[in-house]
Amino acid sequence: MSTLTMSRRSFVKTAAASAAVAAFVGTGAPLQALAEGEAKTTGSGAVTRIRSTCRGCGKVECGVWVYVQDGKVIRTEGDEDCFLTMGNHCSKGQASIQAAYHPDRIKYPMKRTNPKGDDDPGWTRITWDEAYQTIADNIMEITDKYGREATFTWCGTGRQWCMQSDAGMALTHFGTPNIVAAYQVCKGPRHFSSRLDNVQAYSWSELINHSTKFVQWATDQSMSNYDDASRTVVDVARCADAFISVDPRQTNLGRTAKYWLPIRPGTDNALALGWCHIILKKDLVDWPFIKRWSNAPFIVVPDMDPTGYMEAVQNGGYPWQYQTRLLTEADIDPAMVDWEVEGEGDPQRYLVFDQLNNRWTYWQAHPAVGEAHWEGENWQKSTSYFDQDLSRLRDDESKKPGKIYDISEFNPLIDPALYGEFEVKLKDGSTHQGRPVWDLWAEYLEGFDPQTVSEITTVDADLIEMAVTEWATRDDPRIPNGGINYGLGVEHAGNSTQNCRAIMAACAMVGAIDTPGGQRGATNGWTTQSGPTAMMPGTDIGIGFDRFPMDIYDRIAGYEKHPLLYWYAVWADANATMEAAHRETDAPYHIHGGMIGSGDHMNMGNAAYNWEALLMQDFLFEANLWHSPTSGAADILLPVCHWLEMNAQRIAQGSGGSFSLCVRAVDPPGECKSDPLYFMELAPYFGLASSPYPDDPNYEKAMAATGKTIDILALEHECFESELNGGCAPYSSWEEFVEAYQEHGTWNMKEVFPDDWGTYRRFEVGQAYRKAPHQQPTKLDINIPGFPTPTMKHEFWCTAIESHYPDGADGPELAPGFKSEALPYYVEPAHGPVADAETYKEYPLTCITGRRIPVYFHSEHRQLPWCRELWPAPRMEINPETAAELGLDQGDWVWIESPWGKVRETVDLYYGIRPGMINAEHQWWYPELGQADKGFSLSCINCITDRNAQDKYNGSSTVRCYPVKVYKATAENSPFGNPVPCGNDGTEIIHDASDPRLKLWEIGAEGIHPDNFGE
Repeated sequence: MSTLTMSRRSFVKTAAASAAVAAFVGTGAPLQALAEGEAKTTGSGAVTRIRSTCRGCGKVECGVWVYVQDGKVIRTEGDEDCFLTMGNHCSKGQASIQAAYHPDRIKYPMKRTNPKGDDDPGWTRITWDEAYQTIADNIMEITDKYGREATFTWCGTGRQWCMQSDAGMALTHFGTPNIVAAYQVCKGPRHFSSRLDNVQAYSWSELINHSTKFVQWATDQSMSNYDDASRTVVDVARCADAFISVDPRQTNLGRTAKYWLPIRPGTDNALALGWCHIILKKDLVDWPFIKRWSNAPFIVVPDMDPTGYMEAVQNGGYPWQYQTRLLTEADIDPAMVDWEVEGEGDPQRYLVFDQLNNRWTYWQAHPAVGEAHWEGENWQKSTSYFDQDLSRLRDDESKKPGKIYDISEFNPLIDPALYGEFEVKLKDGSTHQGRPVWDLWAEYLEGFDPQTVSEITTVDADLIEMAVTEWATRDDPRIPNGGINYGLGVEHAGNSTQNCRAIMAACAMVGAIDTPGGQRGATNGWTTQSGPTAMMPGTDIGIGFDRFPMDIYDRIAGYEKHPLLYWYAVWADANATMEAAHRETDAPYHIHGGMIGSGDHMNMGNAAYNWEALLMQDFLFEANLWHSPTSGAADILLPVCHWLEMNAQRIAQGSGGSFSLCVRAVDPPGECKSDPLYFMELAPYFGLASSPYPDDPNYEKAMAATGKTIDILALEHECFESELNGGCAPYSSWEEFVEAYQEHGTWNMKEVFPDDWGTYRRFEVGQAYRKAPHQQPTKLDINIPGFPTPTMKHEFWCTAIESHYPDGADGPELAPGFKSEALPYYVEPAHGPVADAETYKEYPLTCITGRRIPVYFHSEHRQLPWCRELWPAPRMEINPETAAELGLDQGDWVWIESPWGKVRETVDLYYGIRPGMINAEHQWWYPELGQADKGFSLSCINCITDRNAQDKYNGSSTVRCYPVKVYKATAENSPFGNPVPCGNDGTEIIHDASDPRLKLWEIGAEGIHPDNFGE
């Protein structure tokens, strides 16, 4: 085996230097850093350099060069030509070589021979055929006995395609509606909320535009390439005229901010509503956008019975009855208007009062048939635009200016009223008073003046006003300065939907919707939303991966508690799924088996409870590179590929605009397979014929004809077969695509598709509905103006929420006796010190968690010696003043206890966190421990969360902002008389960089648990 001569000391020296933000995301450092121990091998072959993209964290978008000699990767370094990352290659990425050649990797399929939960599972090597047959037999037996809803799939933010395999497994192989994904607590609430308001994933802002004002809210991507490349984020923040950081703790990048708003955890919607208040009071509103492209002028009739219509929701295609108190033609006495009302009137013709002509008029919204226009208008695609200013961009970011379409004028000219009270006569002859949505919104915002918001959030009132005023005051009168880059922190306090909706409302008020630097959403380009197709046996019906099985969708776990899950049609609620799996509950039904990806039970709800539920399953299998905590509950383990060993295409998940490839550099060890490959190979065992071609149900034929593997055929289908709703990359084969990528490098979709991704304000030109610029249009993809919402407007008044919660019980009172949750409204965090004041008497500190760590990504990399040496144990940040009150010093092991559990982490004194609060690390487990659960319960902070505290609408868990107490771990209060966490047999975890066990994980070493039947 080839070995590396670079020492851990060299790596520590390199990575320690990169702890400072500027160096951490620096340019060509990785190559120089390797000079001391230049990668040498025992072989003598030529070195090949392969362009690829890294998967050291969750992005798969950082351009890298992979160096291969004698069939082994000898080093990786940043690709200087990748315009998003500019040669940056972080410590996680550089440590990928240790992951690929780790001695404890799982290399062969294995089955358990001892009972679940035993520290010795008795793993026995089996063939892939036996693994596949065992999986299919057990899942089908459970399905036959208990029904399809009795199974589930669950994955985290994992390897390359594993999330596609997870969803595909549920839809095609299992036929279950219970798809559980970390998406529910990671980006999902933001995407869910933006789907409610305007467009799925418009929560993402276009950082790479280098806007003059940069807002980073509840995130710091400089520490991990997530949602956007860290190098881009640092570059944007450094160049901004004003950098605004909203965060309860001072982040690394936040230290350079002009304004730091240290918000009380979980009160994000109060601060956002305060921003909206100031925007309105200072007349910084984008009035043309508000009047023409939002439902702000629509009329709310509070004492009218809701009326509506039936229509298929976009995501899942399921029918749903929309009901609203927004006034439509179907509600009124026809004599009230001066146009002819046909039949019973159109429930999708929304009335507004035209104050210019002193008459009623309407907006027509028929998304199902592609009709959207104001009365009298004949919509034509706009031709009025101006070019994006590129002066703030680097030369390598885009060679073409984007087209920024002007907000179109009303034709014929009208002026929809935003304020006032209007008499409305309904068809039953009754008379009522109606008010525009905006009037109700403005009145509600009166309660969020800077002083009131300061009292709620504890942020200085003057600071709030100065920050939002500078952000919202335009430098260019034609467009806003930029949007808001908001992240995970707003999703985890039990009020995620309203947090996200309030932030989006501030963006909409200044018009930062699909503008340069504004809320643009996911990049459009060479991609597809479906993926490989599984064929129903004996038919020509292909089951796409973009919807749940319709016939049992109302059996999705959590449907009763969170009915909007049916409307959204993306995930089952994790907590409800685990309750059904736990058996000792009165759940509507019980779950008996499924698949899991990699320690996924630690990412939502209460990890300890989830672990108990997994142990109760009749059958569970896992696909992974390692023995993770969940392998202790699994019956079958499948070995999968590392990113250096597989192919994939990757479009930027955010608004970065990039498209790149992950190119297989070396063969995987043993019998490891890529996730999509095992997924497709498993299909025939379920009676399905998996194929990348819908008209060819037997993939062996395609393999024989082309000499290619099914995963490559699937990639080609996804990238090239546009007539089959696949991609349209201008290449004829994967090999040709790879060859082009080696020469060209990362593509900028703004240049490739100037009339789609290179276009701003796409709602003006009928492109906000389109999934990608190349895909065959459907009735929801055709060129129609507006947004894919029920009203086809940006919805300040959310008709989907109103339809599901018509009584508005938890919302504000907007009129005497009338409450509604349709507007963004303030919700206290579920377990914050206001809503849960009684619990804080015993547990006086507020716990937050989840910050990015330079050498780890969620639960990954704890077994990589370079990474673990730098960060051997979990750290709990605490203000030195609070620590002194508790008698704690730097490095002490402490108990962190809540009403729902307790764990141990070490003290990390940090003045950047407010007194009375701690910041714990998440998803810790200990690969070095030889026990079933790998010691996750010792330090995983999600073991102490309240699994019942969730967002009302999307079910996201409360995994930060809850009450705890902290006290020193001592010999007297710790198991084995040892403050350091220990395994079941008393073995200490690795908690020091000098621990000799780290050497057992080095490349070529014997490993700590050599039970993977290595070669």
